[in-house]
Amino acid sequence: MKKYRAVLIDIDGTLLDFEKAECRGVQAVMKLYGVVPDHNKVARYQEINQNFWRRYEKGEITRAQISEGRYPMFFGEMGVTVDPEECERLYRQHVDSLIILIDGAKELCHYLAGKYLLYAATNGYSKSQRERLRQAELYDYFQDIFVSQDTGSQKPQKEFFDYCFARMPGDISREEMIMIGDGLTSDIEGGIRAGIHTCWFNQSGKKNETGIQPDFEVKTLEEIKKIL
Repeated sequence: MKKYRAVLIDIDGTLLDFEKAECRGVQAVMKLYGVVPDHNKVARYQEINQNFWRRYEKGEITRAQISEGRYPMFFGEMGVTVDPEECERLYRQHVDSLIILIDGAKELCHYLAGKYLLYAATNGYSKSQRERLRQAELYDYFQDIFVSQDTGSQKPQKEFFDYCFARMPGDISREEMIMIGDGLTSDIEGGIRAGIHTCWFNQSGKKNETGIQPDFEVKTLEEIKKIL
């Protein structure tokens, strides 16, 4: 078995159940503008949001442009005019207040922090991500927390990982690092670009049709203990 010294792990979709929080947030915004929430509307918002995030991961737009663009596009399809800043404030308020741990998240962090140098590596807002980790009682497991807002770049960009590596002990080689996350085009592709090992957390059993090949694939967080 490969001997690792440092583990980088994603937050949303890996340790925290972001999808449930996202649903509550977008439903609150819909109600604010008189739109009755339903499954199809939430699914459409998620589709639009994911497209914006993919463009962000490719470096085509900024983080601010995600918030500025996703709400007008979503509500515009229903003929509703909205204030993106107002939408973002309400959405963020709900997302940040609903902390749901993915099964085994705390146990995994406790396990990894006892054996490796453990780092969080995530896209998003620094203040929000750090506060959510505190509320989830996961914050103290990490040696450091790397957030795209602080790094000036985002997963899967190599520059994001270069920022992380520059703040980790200099005697750790990339062969001794592994990135764990649920995002093939962010976590796994990013880790591959950076020259480190990768583990794809595929909780829902999605079919990988991207051509991006992780070193490991697991369906539960518990399975990671068999690798590390």
